[in-house]
Amino acid sequence: MRHSKLSEHTFKKGKFIAPINTLPLMHELEDEKSWTYGRMPEYLWIGLILKYYGRDEGLKKSYGIISTLHKLAPNLYTARLSQILKLNIDIQKRFFDYIIDIGAKEALVPLTIFLTASKAPIFAECFYCSDQSVEDRCESLIQTMRDIMDHQSDESTDIRFVALYFNLLSGKVHLLKEQVDLLAVYPTSQHTDEIMRMARPSVRSLEMMILTFEKVDSIYLKEFWRCVSEMTDCSVFAIEFPEEKRNITAYMEKLYEVFAYLSELFITTNPLDEKMSVLLGIATYSYKRLKEIYEHQLFNSISGRSCVRVLIEDYIMMKYLVKNETSHDNIWRDYQLYGIGLYKLVLARHRESGVSDESHFDEKFVEALVNEFKDEEFIDMDTKYFDKQNIRIKAESVDEKNLYGLYYDYDSSFEHGLWGAIRESSLLKCNNPAHKYHCVPDIDDQTRLKTVLPDCVMVMNKTISFLNELYGIPEQLLNEVVNFEIKPIIE
Repeated sequence: MRHSKLSEHTFKKGKFIAPINTLPLMHELEDEKSWTYGRMPEYLWIGLILKYYGRDEGLKKSYGIISTLHKLAPNLYTARLSQILKLNIDIQKRFFDYIIDIGAKEALVPLTIFLTASKAPIFAECFYCSDQSVEDRCESLIQTMRDIMDHQSDESTDIRFVALYFNLLSGKVHLLKEQVDLLAVYPTSQHTDEIMRMARPSVRSLEMMILTFEKVDSIYLKEFWRCVSEMTDCSVFAIEFPEEKRNITAYMEKLYEVFAYLSELFITTNPLDEKMSVLLGIATYSYKRLKEIYEHQLFNSISGRSCVRVLIEDYIMMKYLVKNETSHDNIWRDYQLYGIGLYKLVLARHRESGVSDESHFDEKFVEALVNEFKDEEFIDMDTKYFDKQNIRIKAESVDEKNLYGLYYDYDSSFEHGLWGAIRESSLLKCNNPAHKYHCVPDIDDQTRLKTVLPDCVMVMNKTISFLNELYGIPEQLLNEVVNFEIKPIIE
């Protein structure tokens, strides 16, 4: 399947619009008309027959079955089971007897788990078999559903062919000769044959035409999903990437030596240099975030992704401040006052609303920080982005667009608790098609995310290299950090 490129999307009002959604009359089908939720349950009976007999014999049997159905109910325009069950009792009985006479009863027995005597008395009477346990019937349904949930699978395309063929018998749809020729070779061709590269898409697109004439039975669908989901258990599995076991103790030790050198340089040469104070402050914050992840071995965790995001944003901000220092009277002071202003805003809110003494926000300490170098009454509170540009624009201005686009946006989803991050980290997948492959909360922490160690080292090395350009780090010490090799895990 070809995936559309980002450049093929239309960017409008802050939103990338998928190419297919810009086409006239193109829209996603509502659930009740979709294959998985709406049509597959209706045609499941065909799928059971095809699975029971195998494709070649199953298609032959299906031809006889739908031909008989058309003769018995010439006005029926669809092979949906919900509509078959609404036919006259005598017609239903004769149709079901035909299926039994050709030896296909056992194929449809699993449906009696749902089509009970109270819901479909004629069907239940004809197909219920006490020899098949509830567990066996459920398993047969699940195995068949697993094959046909994907609307483009070989099995589902075969079902759609049978459903389409029955609709053609009703005379509701008229096709071009080329389309008829493709349908004629479909049942005698294998899915690997070259002709099927054209026939399969034609079957799927033509089957969609049936929706024009069909009426959706919402009650049938809801009852089907309710029953099969309640009768079957979850089959939960977790994604576990390799646990990060590589040793970077030597790297962290050398990193410490770099920051010790820069700190000593700052203290001994120019301790009042606001530029160096700000840049080393930002870089040290990044170092401490990485150190926390290292000491607590959180490289496979959600917190690890937060660390990568912080390292990237800090690095971009450092480059942005340096690049734009000539356009400000004192960008270093402005940067500090911006951050303290936001602290003042939080402090003001807490003063007015009150906060528990047990809160991690300590009012007195924050107050001391806000008033550290200037009385807070003279500090403005700017709620916009620093320098009125968001981090994306800042990244572009310092030639770090790819670093932002490939990593920052992804890790921001974890920082903000957006659904993609929640789905990846906190929900397990149920492998039961009867449950629509739903998700289950990962309360036992079975998911293990992919390690962020290489990315942490990569961004930290960028930060160190940038500091080296400004202040000069001893070559041997610098090389021991930026050329550090993360050795493969040896089990």
